[in-house]
Amino acid sequence: MIGRSVSLYVHIPFCISKCTYCDFFSVPCGAKRVSRFETPPLVPDEYIEAVLREAAYVARTRNISAWKTVYVGGGTPSLLVPAQLHSLFFGLQKIANYQKSDEVTVEVNPCDVTAELLAALEDCGVTRISCGIQSLNETALLHVQRRSKRDDALRALELLATNWRGVFSCDMISGLPEETAASFAAGLETLVSFKPHHISLYALTLEKGTPLANSIESGMLLYDFDGVDDMWIFGRDFLLEHGYAQYEVSNFCMPGNECVHNSAYWNLDDYCGCGAGATGTFYDDGVRIANTTDIASYISFWQSGAHCGEVCTAEKAVIATLDAEFPVHRERIDKKTASFEFFMMGLRTLHGVCRKRYEAKFGTFPQKAEALFRAWQKTGRAVIRKREGTYWYALTPSGLLFLNEFLAQLL
Repeated sequence: MIGRSVSLYVHIPFCISKCTYCDFFSVPCGAKRVSRFETPPLVPDEYIEAVLREAAYVARTRNISAWKTVYVGGGTPSLLVPAQLHSLFFGLQKIANYQKSDEVTVEVNPCDVTAELLAALEDCGVTRISCGIQSLNETALLHVQRRSKRDDALRALELLATNWRGVFSCDMISGLPEETAASFAAGLETLVSFKPHHISLYALTLEKGTPLANSIESGMLLYDFDGVDDMWIFGRDFLLEHGYAQYEVSNFCMPGNECVHNSAYWNLDDYCGCGAGATGTFYDDGVRIANTTDIASYISFWQSGAHCGEVCTAEKAVIATLDAEFPVHRERIDKKTASFEFFMMGLRTLHGVCRKRYEAKFGTFPQKAEALFRAWQKTGRAVIRKREGTYWYALTPSGLLFLNEFLAQLL
């Protein structure tokens, strides 16, 4: 049987410190270490081995012969030392091949960016780096307890601009506490001077339970909610004026530098998630799998020989038995849920959703959606285009600002 190609996300859930706005799963490590190169490494070798064993099992039981894209996120993947990077990437390539031309992304913290790290990533076949700048305002960075400071970010940007031969992307956040309109504008001006190929621009989201959200909800910290949106809109317009094309709600790029991996999510393609706290979705099977956030249990499970991926000839009943023992949470995705997610994810992009693709997956295109798009088209917030013999439905740049409202009306 010919294997299929699936995108892979690998989660490295270790951070030296945690930003006060962050709700991604991660655990602190090595806060008192002078250098991340001290022994033992900040990320346990056993964790990398567990990830590879999980990837091998999933690839074999789901008939995956190639990784369409690989994205290593966190947490802080740049805490991996060169030997661990080699183990991870060459191990993944043995499990399911990917070509040098394929997109392979690693997230990095500016503090960790060195010429040696960039050389190691290039040697491992990494083609794309995503650097978490977030802000170039020193006070804002300190306020959210960001490990990297302004000087760290500037040094990392200089190294990426001069030493990195692949694509580099940067994250920025509008509306951090102590960030002003003037400092945000100055930060964007400085950022684009380094000519990153791709910029993800996010408006700060206050995630319930995070230290920052608690401070604002309790009244300990005064916060201008309206200013966040105004700052983001300014940032969007600034990037458009400087040659970046908006192709998704929060993502902008120079021509030809769209993130291929993220398109798997937006297009509702199957994707695999490996590592503690990682999530994968297989729409064909109607299941979403979220791994345990208990790192010790995750490592222990994959260290047990019965579940290490040596089951490529197992019958389906045996695979189901093993799957039942995995320390994961499973969510069944019925047709109604998948249909809504088709709109929820696809409408994040500027090209929108394809009627023909919807009907191939779910059947007749919903009359409610058709009517809603036509109503929003009259207000300039949506557009319907005919292309390649089918219709495409999208929100305009102004309509994207009201995506949640559109989805609420669609329910």
